[in-house]
Amino acid sequence: MLDASRARALAACGFALALLATSPPSPAATKRGVSDATLAAAARSARVADVDYARGECGDERTVEAWLDDAVGDTARITWRGGACELANPDNPIDSGSDWCGGATIVPKADPKHPASIEIYFEKPVDGKPGKAYAFRAENHDIDGLDYKRDTRSFEIGYGQRFVDGYTIPEDDCD
Repeated sequence: MLDASRARALAACGFALALLATSPPSPAATKRGVSDATLAAAARSARVADVDYARGECGDERTVEAWLDDAVGDTARITWRGGACELANPDNPIDSGSDWCGGATIVPKADPKHPASIEIYFEKPVDGKPGKAYAFRAENHDIDGLDYKRDTRSFEIGYGQRFVDGYTIPEDDCD
């Protein structure tokens, strides 16, 4: 049986949990029309064929998450995120980004001071869901230094050369 002080404490905790469960979305999510967590999940499940023109021509149906796992293997820790695009260059329309990106930070075990990043650009959300995934952007430290990339193959090569033991550049994926 509960004493009165324990009962009040439990009631207060239950009330606080109820408030958290019904709290409105963050101002940034409201502005964007979709939550950061939803953008992160959409980036993970986006098809490589939709965000990389060359891989689309080859019919690469992997998810971005499966592709990234293939590219880095167990050489890194991967953390997924969503929000406004960070790998954006407003001076170049093709790289201008938007408020709707999902992506990952890749922290190589061999060099944690030089993390890599990938992002998936999305069109404007519709009914609280991310719009169509349409572009891939990445940044990583290649053997020649920091480099900005627009395709998955370039990321794989740059990352593989630095962090994957015995890496050799693969032949082109398809003709």
